Amino acid sequence: MRYRHSSLFKVIVMTLALALILGVAPAMAARDRTPPTRPTNLRVTGMTPYSVSLAWNPSTDNSGSVTYTICCANTSSETFPGPASSRVYRAGLEANRSFTLRISARDAAGNFSGYSNSVTFTLPPDVNPPTRPSVSVTDVGSTHVSLAWSSTEDGPHVWFTVFKDGTPIMQGTRETLAIFGPLAPETSYTFTVQARDFGGNLSPLSDPLTVTTDPVNANDTTPPTTPGNLTDNGMSFEDGETWLFWQQSTDNVDPQPLIRYDVYVNGVLSDSGLGIDRTIVYGIPGQTNTFQVIAVDSAGNQSTPATLTLDP
Repeated sequence: MRYRHSSLFKVIVMTLALALILGVAPAMAARDRTPPTRPTNLRVTGMTPYSVSLAWNPSTDNSGSVTYTICCANTSSETFPGPASSRVYRAGLEANRSFTLRISARDAAGNFSGYSNSVTFTLPPDVNPPTRPSVSVTDVGSTHVSLAWSSTEDGPHVWFTVFKDGTPIMQGTRETLAIFGPLAPETSYTFTVQARDFGGNLSPLSDPLTVTTDPVNANDTTPPTTPGNLTDNGMSFEDGETWLFWQQSTDNVDPQPLIRYDVYVNGVLSDSGLGIDRTIVYGIPGQTNTFQVIAVDSAGNQSTPATLTLDP
């Protein structure tokens, strides 16, 4: 009986071994282990302040297709499918700077070619300013004006400065819309916008846009709720600098971005802003300081103050 069981065991082992030979081994043998050929003759065929045109002799692979990667500018790279023998590359490039790039290929099985030769080049400076910004009004209330603006630029980034009556009120922003306030009701304001590109070129000022705020809503007599959980989160310092945080109020008429917050330090107005939920103020060093935050809606209704007292 032991002999028969031993023979059966040998048959099972031989059957499994045959299955492995006929099933797994051919699949492993069929795996593509041949890398693509190395791209060659990488060369620059053109440049702009923020792009370089490249060409190369393409790779070949037994699979018939490859994916290329161009590396690297400011740690940026770009991967794209073949077949290809040219590319306009932009990732990480900056005007008036030198870069070195090279290209490699990868097949569908994950085999990598070697790198091509490297090319080094210096991009021309950016001397073209952004276009004159266009500015439009998206909303007007009694205490705010909402604006949107735009400009076109050949580079990757453009920054904006917004002026109110000739004075900058928002600088170095990449945003293209904002709410401005608090403003006085029934008052006219003139806004202009200027764009600056990566090369430091300034656009012409936008055409001036004059906006008149609405009158106060006389039917609104309900104040906003008291700002909640006024705290410094432990951010009070020996020089009197104090970071204040609070939960925004709600109002029966105004949405939260249009509620104004007046911040007082020892009874003196220290800061004011629309839709804010934090600020940095300065108390008297070495003394007990009292901070208050009052929510004010567009009709001028004031909430009950939120109060925080900090001992030295």
